[in-house]
Amino acid sequence: MKDQAERLRQIMKNKDELNKSISNKAKVLAVTSGKGGVGKTNFALNLAISIKRLGHKVLVLDADLGLANVEILSGTNVKFTIFDFIIGEKSINEIIATGPEGIKLISGGSGLEGLSVMDENNINRLIKELEGLESSTDFIIIDTGAGISGVVTNFVMAADEVIIITTPDPTAVMDAYTMIKTLVNNGYNGRINVVANIVNNKKEAISTFNRLNLVADNFLKIKLNFLGYLERNTAVDNAVKKQIPFLLSNPKSSISKKINVMALKFVESNNDIKDNSFTGRLKKLLVRRGGL
Repeated sequence: MKDQAERLRQIMKNKDELNKSISNKAKVLAVTSGKGGVGKTNFALNLAISIKRLGHKVLVLDADLGLANVEILSGTNVKFTIFDFIIGEKSINEIIATGPEGIKLISGGSGLEGLSVMDENNINRLIKELEGLESSTDFIIIDTGAGISGVVTNFVMAADEVIIITTPDPTAVMDAYTMIKTLVNNGYNGRINVVANIVNNKKEAISTFNRLNLVADNFLKIKLNFLGYLERNTAVDNAVKKQIPFLLSNPKSSISKKINVMALKFVESNNDIKDNSFTGRLKKLLVRRGGL
């Protein structure tokens, strides 16, 4: 009886330790799209700022390697990029820049020279460093490249939740479906959210989502989650030109209010228990696929 009681105490202790480790893991959101030009990076950046304002530590990882969209749109002066880490000149902490409202940024860089040295050792080093970031921040928002490349698929597949950005344009909707199909066919089981962007009104947003959701339901047997929509707004164009996130340049606009509502949804659901880590899932994917 004594041995049984001791065993129960050990089980509860292990459970407490597991729950503690789970709660220390960042929630990872992958923002992606089937095609470029749908406002993906703008959404990721402003969502990050909104979550930061709610009292959480946020890191934006620009996984659109070879581009510098996040740093440009945020007006952030970035000294080092992911390529400085890849070639071994800087640690992961040295390439983290501070963006608007105190969010942290890792730039994807503006050149492709680093991709040629992304070998197994560099991948393992990247994963090890990301593990440290995962335990020291609350949210990691990954701004992926558009379309279905190996890099995009791996980062998205490892995320806790995916946010698909689409516009009402038929080609954007079809490309978004192709991205969703790729995720499902590869075994993704996280929540897939959809944001209808650059719409004229709520009716068009719902129609856009319904078209995508109907196809996903009929052919993939899954239900998508309608996260929300952002209407066409000159505040976005003005913010891009000024290199200031629209949440800062026009905080009272309807799109800023909608971003804040979406951010709150993720913060309120951040207590969902995750049974494994982003880096753990990424590591398994890279082993299975043979690298980025």
